[in-house]
Amino acid sequence: MRKCRNARLATNRCRRYNAGMRIPDGRPVSEADPRTILLGQLACYLERNGSEHAIANDFLAFVRSHDDAFLRSCAPGHVTGSAFVVDPSLTMTLLVHHRKLDKWLQPGGHCDPGETTLEAALRETFEETGIRASAASPDKLFDIDIHEIPLRADAPAHLHYDARFLLIAEPGDTVVSHESHAVEWVSTEEALCRNPEPSIARMVAKSKTLVVVKT
Repeated sequence: MRKCRNARLATNRCRRYNAGMRIPDGRPVSEADPRTILLGQLACYLERNGSEHAIANDFLAFVRSHDDAFLRSCAPGHVTGSAFVVDPSLTMTLLVHHRKLDKWLQPGGHCDPGETTLEAALRETFEETGIRASAASPDKLFDIDIHEIPLRADAPAHLHYDARFLLIAEPGDTVVSHESHAVEWVSTEEALCRNPEPSIARMVAKSKTLVVVKT
């Protein structure tokens, strides 16, 4: 239970981000360090998602054994934050066509110094798409994934330990960043056509178990 309480420390941090309350240079103000928060979130994720125990345990072991897990300089790989962004009806999702990887993906990327994975997911979503989104459950991981980033001229092959959050946003005009070829709102069914990888299919399947809250 202690680890789940640690995970809830992320809630107020997210509320400050959504309200635009960040210090002048853009860095968040921390009550707990991002690694501690992520460890708590991963422990709670493991409790809720027993069928994913293998990947969750691997993710936990990596973060526990690497004090520098959030840094790009961490040799085996590093932690990233991404977002499965859906509209309020839960029928549309936001995808970017990644320039380097040449595939349709959810928004996300590396953590800036001092950022939690949630803050990285929120920031990357805005930077990559121009869409400001809110976290559906600020203290809860929606999905996790470990995948290899191939060798490039500027970096060796390495792993991304990706912490994923469910974000909600009204569909609107998007902005294409220099990291992408395109940004589009598509139906969740179309998302599976754009990228049939198990990672995307898993998030789409999870989104279909959610209940639309009418206000």
